[in-house]
Amino acid sequence: MKKALLLLSLMFLVSTLGLAEEKLIFVTMITRHGDRTPFSNIKNANYHWKTGMEQLTPVGMNEEYEVGCKLRKRYIENIKLLALNYINDSIYTVSSDTNRTIQSAESLLTGLYPPGTGPKMENGKPALPDLIQTIPVRTVPASSSLIMVPYPKYIKILAKYIYPSKVWQDKQKEYESKFKEWTKILGNKIANLADVLSIGDVLIVARHHNLKLPKGLSESDAEDIVKLTSWGLSTQFKSEKVSYLCGGQLVNLMIKNLKDAANKKAPYKMVYYSGHDITILPVMCLLGAPLDKSPGYASHMQLELYQKDKTTFTIRLRYNDKQVKLPIMGDNDYCTLEALEKHIDAINAKYKKESKPVD
Repeated sequence: MKKALLLLSLMFLVSTLGLAEEKLIFVTMITRHGDRTPFSNIKNANYHWKTGMEQLTPVGMNEEYEVGCKLRKRYIENIKLLALNYINDSIYTVSSDTNRTIQSAESLLTGLYPPGTGPKMENGKPALPDLIQTIPVRTVPASSSLIMVPYPKYIKILAKYIYPSKVWQDKQKEYESKFKEWTKILGNKIANLADVLSIGDVLIVARHHNLKLPKGLSESDAEDIVKLTSWGLSTQFKSEKVSYLCGGQLVNLMIKNLKDAANKKAPYKMVYYSGHDITILPVMCLLGAPLDKSPGYASHMQLELYQKDKTTFTIRLRYNDKQVKLPIMGDNDYCTLEALEKHIDAINAKYKKESKPVD
């Protein structure tokens, strides 16, 4: 009995030591921009947006800054993936070509490396006031599909694969009896579910800023519109084909980021993509974890690369600070880099010929 207990203790010790050897060596990450003003307005609502339409708000800047602070706690203070003070080329940041995503990236990076961590000149004086640390943020052209498929192409994809689908048509039929009433109350023509989503975007922003509902719109109807908006966005990207057409390029680049880090082909400890809800949604679907709700402002996901020995690399997925289990992980909370690559290669084989949507 004593020998059996001793053997079990030794096995536990060996297992624990094995786990202790595992080291986080790289992270590739996507964030959605913070709180923004809407794309359009409700005609019969008296909403005024100080920053203009489609722009990051001060609330959104703070949301991203807070995410950066949490990432500093995890990746700098606790795990020590990144240095206490920024090192050139340790982080590679790419944003879509919109003000809100560029400013969101800048706000997050300020939380990751806050004032007080920046460099000093040779005379000991701060290079910038308050020892501010600047970190490069690159952008892709507005015509690029890497972080967000250009809107006209995105709409064509939906028109071909989503709007005619049974699940979409059934949901539209469930609510179409309300479209006429909502049109009268709001002043915006609502003829289909896609029109509801446009209105829902405005209501989500208004709620976020504690603004009153448009006159005549009940709390119940407002809740229906907001829920339909979240349902609609997430449902669009439960289609693997749609997700591939919108996110296949990025998920393949993220796999390349991970492989380059494992093979020491790049100096970066973190590659960061600053994007949109429709950046996160397709990538999560293609990884095998489609979301049931649209990502909120400042939502974020990370693929973390761990190294156990010279040839063993494992992957963990985090979404909004919680670990996510993928089907390919089996009984574990991780998978090998090789398994993840094979999973994405299988999806590539199915859809690669269709990766360029109709112009």
